[in-house]
Order: sequence, then structure tokens, then C-alpha cells
Amino acid sequence: MRTGVIGLGIMGGAIAERLLATGHEVVVYNRTREKAEPLLNLGAQWADSPAEVARQSEVVISIVTDPAAVEQISFGEKGVLNALSPQSVHCDMSTVSVAWTRHIAHAYRQAGKRFVQAPVLGGRKQILEGTLLVFGGGAEEDVQRCEPVWRAFSDKIWRFPTAEQATTTKLACNMLIAHMMVGLGQSLLFAAKGGVPPATLIDILSKSNLGAPMYSTKGKALLERNFRANFFVRHLLKDLSLAEDAARETNTMLPLNALTRELFVAAMQQGYADEDYSAVVKVMEGLAGIQLGEGNSSSAG
Repeated sequence: MRTGVIGLGIMGGAIAERLLATGHEVVVYNRTREKAEPLLNLGAQWADSPAEVARQSEVVISIVTDPAAVEQISFGEKGVLNALSPQSVHCDMSTVSVAWTRHIAHAYRQAGKRFVQAPVLGGRKQILEGTLLVFGGGAEEDVQRCEPVWRAFSDKIWRFPTAEQATTTKLACNMLIAHMMVGLGQSLLFAAKGGVPPATLIDILSKSNLGAPMYSTKGKALLERNFRANFFVRHLLKDLSLAEDAARETNTMLPLNALTRELFVAAMQQGYADEDYSAVVKVMEGLAGIQLGEGNSSSAG
């Protein structure tokens, strides 16, 4: 199946790479062509605009930073919407707001075009292993058209009748990721201040009903002072804000979100925007006056 990929960041680049590795014909577009060069060397074809990607593809995947970026690649003379054939599907895998999802899905319906919102859970590693989680929301026929493409990088697909439900699911998951990271940091710092080695607590968590793979992987990274980004601080902060926007629409209380969001705002202010979201724990270390892991000291400096 001929597939287009628009947006070649950490996630989009990995999706295109995996599609090529599994035998798909891939057409790519990115605002800066430099990011496409490794994929072109692997056999991808370059398109000069999102519209050109749409003209050449049966399924167009977009995975970009925010609603403004989705709007830019979807609408206008060089956007996907006008160029998409009636048989093709635009599958947006970006994490956006519920309100924006509703807006873009309606715009495609009004134009007689096919649209699916399919945010994902996981990172580059899971994409290349074919184990990414996909939340596909839209008309059943349109979701089914996308599934052969998703199967190249996902072995776990959830289907939702509306695009908005898919986005809500993604925001619920990302909100929990942020809360779990803050909770892990809090417990590790509390233990460390009481004389318990953080590695011991991580080991205990991994062997108990509290265990979650995230606690082991992020705990290990914290102790190694490894904040190389798999998912940026700035992106998770954006998602916390999007969840709050959606909660206001449905009159839903998010009591944990306010404090968690404050910590991520502080992480941004302290220069960690492009570090992994686990860098929020560095803010907490500063408040606790202790650093976890290598170079352990009584002061976080």
C-alpha cells in the first residue's frame, strides 16, 4: 500500500522507517527536507507539499507537534484536504485537543473526504519493534482502510466510533504518564532523604503489584542521569493543558493535574523543554535539595 508520512520528527521518522522496512511504498514530506534524507536513502520518495503527498497516497499519515501544525498541513491550497482522493484516508496521529479533533473531522466530512484520528502510545523503540499502541477513531470503513498500514508498526489497535474518543483516550493516557512520573520522583526522593537507596525502591516496585515497566525504565534512567528525549517535556506539558481544556468542556475535575502541570511549567522555565519528560524530577530534586543517581549529593545544585 502506498503510504504518505507528513512530519518526520522522532515519531514520524520512525513510522516512515518501519513502513519502508516492512515493504510499503512511502512518500514523505517535512518542513525541512534535511530530516527526510535518511529516509530517502532507504527508498522513500520526496513530495514538495502535503498536497503532493495526498495525491500520491492511499493513506496519508500526519504526526506533527500541535493543532496549528495539523491545520497548516491539512488546509489551504497545498494542504491534504483538497488534494485527497475520495478513496484515500487522512490519518492524523498527532496529539491534539478534543475540540480541534471535532473541528477537523467535521471539515473532512463536509468536504466528502475520509479522516481518522489515530493517536498512539509508545515511542521510537516500539515503532521499530512493531509494538506501538494505536487508538483509531472514525468511521468503521475508514479505520479499516488504515489498519494494514498500522499493522506495520503496531500489534495493539483499539477502534473508536468517533475521532474525539480516540483523542480523549490519548490525553487520558498522557495525563497518567505525567502523574506517574511525578509520583515516582516523589517516592524516590522521599526514600533517598530517609536513607533508602533509590535503586532498592525501584527493585521493590518492579517485584510488587505496584510494578509498571515505566517505573523500571525511567527509574534506571534517572539513576544514570539519562534525560535523552523519547518524549519532550514541552510536549507532555502541552498535553496536560489539552486535557484541562477538554475537562472544562465536560465539567470534569482533574485534581492532580494542577500541581503536575506546575512542575512541568517549572521544568520548562529551568531549561528542560527538549529533555525527556522524566526531567521534571530535576525540578523536584531542586526542591528536595538532593540529586538521585550518579554523582549523588546532598544538594541538587
